[in-house]
Amino acid sequence: MNAIFHPLLALIASATNNELAKYIQFLKEENRILRARLPQQVHTRTDERERLIKFGKVIGRAIEELITIVSPATFYRWLREDGQPKRKKNPKGGQRKPREIRELILQIATVTNFGLTKPYSQYPPLQSS
Repeated sequence: MNAIFHPLLALIASATNNELAKYIQFLKEENRILRARLPQQVHTRTDERERLIKFGKVIGRAIEELITIVSPATFYRWLREDGQPKRKKNPKGGQRKPREIRELILQIATVTNFGLTKPYSQYPPLQSS
């Protein structure tokens, strides 16, 4: 009895695979048409990235052939960063320079008149850090 059902199941499975391949080919072509109408860059939101990561992880390396909204390298970067805490940006914009360096830069600017729009004496004094 198994000898009868095995070829039949194999036939059904291959037909299903062929159908799925046709569906995927159609969707890929549809994506190409839609992408041609969009600007060059598509900016994804956080929730969209999470959905792409969720479904892309299951596909594995085949994602390289399917993904069209971003490059595979970008998708892999999203995977690496997924689950890691986000780094906070420094609200001050970086470290302040030491007082001596700031004074030296102002002295050079005064001597050469480079970058000054008014005389040096009119600038407020430097505050100590």
